[in-house]
Order: sequence, then C-alpha cells, then structure tokens
Amino acid sequence: MKKLQFILFLIVPIVNFGSVFFLDSQFDDDARVLIQPAGYAFSIWGPIFLGMIIYSWFQLQSERVDSPHLRTATIAGIFAALASISFVPISYTNIQWLGFANILWHLVALVTLFIALRKQIKLEKNSNTHWYYLPTQMYLGWICAATAVSAALMLTEAGVVLPIEQQVTITGIIIGALVLIGTFMAFQNGMVVPLVFIWASIGIIVENGEYTTIKYASIAAIVILAIVSLSQIVKRKRLAF
Repeated sequence: MKKLQFILFLIVPIVNFGSVFFLDSQFDDDARVLIQPAGYAFSIWGPIFLGMIIYSWFQLQSERVDSPHLRTATIAGIFAALASISFVPISYTNIQWLGFANILWHLVALVTLFIALRKQIKLEKNSNTHWYYLPTQMYLGWICAATAVSAALMLTEAGVVLPIEQQVTITGIIIGALVLIGTFMAFQNGMVVPLVFIWASIGIIVENGEYTTIKYASIAAIVILAIVSLSQIVKRKRLAF
C-alpha cells in the first residue's frame, strides 16, 4: 500500500498541473465569493504536492516502525491522493455540489491522516520524522480553507444570493471560525495549519480588502494565529507534530 501511495502522489501533480497546460482553466467562470483568496494564494498547491511526494517516499523507507497507525495513515494518504486526482475531472463539470463532496472527501482523509500520524510519530526513532510529516499539515490546512470556499460556491450555484452586507458579515464569521480551528489545531501539535490559514488570510485581504469588515477580520486572524502558532512552536521546539 505504501508503494501505491507513492505512485498516486506522483500522479497527483501530473494530473492537476497537466490540466492547466493542456486545457482551459476550469475556474474562470466560477462565481465570486468573498471568502476566496487571491489567485496567487493557490500556488501553495506546488509545495503541498511536492511535499506529499517526499512524505510518501519517506514512508517507504525500511526504518519506518510498522503499526496499525502507520497502516491507517497509508490508507488515508491513498484516499487523499485519489481525491486530488478525481478533483480535476469533477472541477470541469462545474457542478459545485460535486466539488464540495470532493473537498469533504479530502477533509475526512486528511483528518484521519493527521490523527494517525500523531500516534505514529510517538513510535518513530528518527528525530527528523516530523519534518517529513509537515506537508500533511499544509495539505490539511489548505483543504480546511478550501471547504469554506467550496461551500460558498455550492450555495451560490443553488441560488442562495445574499445582499453584499450579509455576505461580508458571513465572511467575517467564517474567518473567525478558521481562527478557532487554527487555534485548536495548534494545541493539537498541528502548528502548520494556522500558518496556512495566515497565508489564506493574506490572500483574502488582497482579493477582498476593500470590504472593511473582511480586511480587519483577516488582520485580526493573522495576528491571533501568528501568536498562537509561534508560541506553540517555541514551546515544542518543532514546526509540526
């Protein structure tokens, strides 16, 4: 299964980035939602996909301590890779509820992966293991943020179009929810997740900073998440797990 995981994560960037080179963008005709960050923010997929290749290669090494946690993590990784591969054809259908279902598929797989790795790392003897596990938290953090974007797109497609004032208020509430999730994850040894939320918040300011509520909610999120995550990093003397 670990070999299958590695092969799938080699395929993931080929499918995702290959579609960009050979096909028109599937996102150009998406509705604008205020929780969506600027386009450049999605460049984070590059480090995530590269990191997951390195992670899955690391899991192939003979020094890995076999355990039920490692097997669960491998299965979860396989499902996450399959979700990323299937996202490309789904995105070209422009059916937003299918896209949302795919994001939830990602989310369940990556939460399971995070829980399994938190247990597995206690068994590992290689002191550098946490560095190899770091990309999984980047992946999880970005999918958490993407869940909010996908939900907003799905509701818009369903005809739920609110006045701009209400959209701004709801966006501010969602940003607050991400702060709570990021804070919770930081205290669960998931310090990279709030750092990813900071990246997303900067992108939101760039894209929708003309709305005062969104701008200052995002700034507050950046400050709070920076304090929480950095304090945990200093305390635990590591960036992840």
